[in-house]
Amino acid sequence: MNWLTKLFSKKSNNQLVMKFSKDDNTWLVMKEYSIMFIGSETACNTYMRNFASK
Repeated sequence: MNWLTKLFSKKSNNQLVMKFSKDDNTWLVMKEYSIMFIGSETACNTYMRNFASK
């Protein structure tokens, strides 16, 4: 099962990742360590669909 964890934990440098911030009680779209977008879960999913390949 270790290979499965490695498969899903690998990130390319240009990949967008969605995380929940407990401190701010909001969703974040991040690229590496940079915050690209802040909003609701639905808004973040829409942002990722629109800009994931760019």
